[in-house]
Amino acid sequence: MTDQTSAPAVDSTPAPANDLTPHDLGNIFAEARQKPDDAPETAAPETDSAPEAESAAPVEEPGSKTEEAEPADLPPIEPPRSWTKEEKEEFKSYPREAQEKISKAATRYESEFRRSQNEIAETRKAVEAEREAAEKARKEYEAKLPTLMQTLQEAGPFSDIRSMADVEKLQQEDPFRFQAFQLHQWKLQAAQAEQAEVKSRQEQEQRTKWAEHVQKESALAAEHIPELADKEKAAALTSRVANEILPDYGFTQSELNALANGSEKLSIFDHRLQRLLATAVKYADIQKAKVVAAPKPAPAVQRPGTSKPQGAAQSETYTKLSAQLERSGDPKDLGALIGHLRRA
Repeated sequence: MTDQTSAPAVDSTPAPANDLTPHDLGNIFAEARQKPDDAPETAAPETDSAPEAESAAPVEEPGSKTEEAEPADLPPIEPPRSWTKEEKEEFKSYPREAQEKISKAATRYESEFRRSQNEIAETRKAVEAEREAAEKARKEYEAKLPTLMQTLQEAGPFSDIRSMADVEKLQQEDPFRFQAFQLHQWKLQAAQAEQAEVKSRQEQEQRTKWAEHVQKESALAAEHIPELADKEKAAALTSRVANEILPDYGFTQSELNALANGSEKLSIFDHRLQRLLATAVKYADIQKAKVVAAPKPAPAVQRPGTSKPQGAAQSETYTKLSAQLERSGDPKDLGALIGHLRRA
């Protein structure tokens, strides 16, 4: 009778699929790698008792028992999806029993992981819904607070009390109403303090949003203006724009400061902004003209002592400034060219 050694027990606790690496699975399928024929046979204990020897089951001759038919080819077991390509290739070399154990453990883990993800998502949705409801209630209350203040100040039960003399008269003639008036004043003070707190919180939220807006737009601008990516060049460019370019279009320093901190907004219909856009259009036309340049006609032969045709000087100046701008790309040269176009 053959003594079969049972495989070691496997911990059924779901383990992360990433932890079930081929190098950490020795304890799971070490015994499965060993064939049953390789297992050491247990020696039968020696005994002198004849009846016990006679009562032992007879050993069957080899081939006397019909061997069980081997199972048909089973479909391959897929390795855990989170494994690397090398680990999946090594998984194919494992015995089928080991593959089944690994696959079951990975399936349990993935099931638990998806369940946990769903629970977290549901909890997040509930918390987000509660937060939105609280935020909505807060905004509704803050919107009603000015009306409440006006009601307490003007349309309350003490609208006839307008001076300190009225208060003294009320205290002398009607002490009970005077006590109610004091309570009303306390309510008014509490509402005023709450209104001040709301205003401070709204201003802080506005400053935070503006800072995020400036950071986002500055990053986008740096993608198109390489100078802004360098701190020194960005500071120099900003200074030139604020001190040289924008004042020429009518912007004052106080207006620029207010626009920079977000306390004021600039309309797209502002005449100064429209002038800047018109200048940008002219510059775009100049850049396009460089790409598709018409052939320049040869200058007419001038006789000695004859005057140049009308507009020749302006044309020469334009050509010179345009060539200078094309070589340098300096905003100063661009300003000189735009100034010449204006005068022309």
